[in-house]
Amino acid sequence: MNTRYFLFTIMATVALGFSACSSDDAPNTDISVIKDSQTPQNNLDRWLYKNYVIPYNVELRYRWEDNETSMDYILVPPKMKNAIRMARLLKYICFDSFDEVTGGPQFIHAYFPKLVHLVGNPGWNSNGSTTLGSSEGGYKINLWYVNHLGDFLYDDNWQPKDSVIYDREELNATYFHTIIHEFGHTFHQKVPYTNEFNQITGTNYLGGMWTSEFASETDPQIYALGFVTAYASYSANEDFAETFSSYVCDSDEEFQAKLDKAGTSGRAKINQKLRIVKAYFKENWKLDIEALHKAVQKREANLKNINFDDISL
Repeated sequence: MNTRYFLFTIMATVALGFSACSSDDAPNTDISVIKDSQTPQNNLDRWLYKNYVIPYNVELRYRWEDNETSMDYILVPPKMKNAIRMARLLKYICFDSFDEVTGGPQFIHAYFPKLVHLVGNPGWNSNGSTTLGSSEGGYKINLWYVNHLGDFLYDDNWQPKDSVIYDREELNATYFHTIIHEFGHTFHQKVPYTNEFNQITGTNYLGGMWTSEFASETDPQIYALGFVTAYASYSANEDFAETFSSYVCDSDEEFQAKLDKAGTSGRAKINQKLRIVKAYFKENWKLDIEALHKAVQKREANLKNINFDDISL
């Protein structure tokens, strides 16, 4: 009797459950409870799709994403205006120069990192240096201090003399030297350069001591030791990337000034490294970096004739 009563109770409960599910209060299954978080496309997104994704299969991210950002620094996102300027500048100075030299977008499509991530401010390090960019495994380049593109440069009396976006020296120091440097790493990570390069200044690499060894970033001792920048003295890999980047981004006069300060021994070392770098890119990647240097310099000389705020299609 107790068993029959128990079974009857269960059946009644189940019946009530079916009755409730079929009532007028049942949820509408035609309406999804999952909210679509996709951000509507704006003009920059559409411009990037046409000028980055289609020709190069490269994505430029400017919206803030924690998982794309280093947690070792206090960082901020780029302002929209500066993200637009960076997107235009990178296309004009870098991608277009490579396209001119290599005959089309295939080179950037094949070898340039597939993700460029923008950050608004620089990263300050404990040794007093700043982080302006980095690369991750050849698939991603981080570009920091993008909000600097909205700043002005000042003369000795603190009067604004020019916008950062039209000053080639400031653009190279803050962005393009870093971009070409990080791009350079992606090549030697795939095909190593000759050991001859390592041996030219092999005993003078300083590792982490490079930040305290020199009086300034233009200390003549840097060049006398056979390095084109202070950071090149960190390691052979950084030296390779700095030699490549400095040659491409420096004007003829700027690079010659480094050679003049280097003295006989330092000049011979820098020129020997440069010969190896030129041959490396020619033989392994069919890339003429002399022609690339000229293409970059031509575009940098034309900066003031370009409206980098225009993303009309």
